Amino acid sequence: MNNPVTIITTGRVTADLELKTSQNGKNTKYIQFGLAVNKGYGENERPNFYNCVYYGDAAQRMIDAKVKKGSLIQIIGDQELVSFTRKDGTPGWMAKITLLSWNYAPTNRPKDDSGANSNEPADEDDGFSQIEDCGEDGLPFN
Repeated sequence: MNNPVTIITTGRVTADLELKTSQNGKNTKYIQFGLAVNKGYGENERPNFYNCVYYGDAAQRMIDAKVKKGSLIQIIGDQELVSFTRKDGTPGWMAKITLLSWNYAPTNRPKDDSGANSNEPADEDDGFSQIEDCGEDGLPFN
């Protein structure tokens, strides 16, 4: 029995997405793309590459969301190992993920450069009230 393994990971898309249509008579829309996921830290950091596939109208929505090469996304999908034959004739394995859902991954980058290095509060009303100085004790009440 070959049960898929559900995987949740975050990585960067390795190429621009292209919507394709299956030739199996069902004319199913799909996209296929690579995902590079960094593993390890510092000198030991290296990417793991996954082949991803997404079917149906959700594939079109991913295109419409302007996912492109270099986009940082988080995916949830079923992973399976697929065997293949290398050019030199030796057998190999690759990880294939059939996506169930995805979203853009949050980043720490500011949306614009204005005030990116400023520690001063914004002038506009952001919906938060100012807190009072709590003094030495750190308590806002006596």
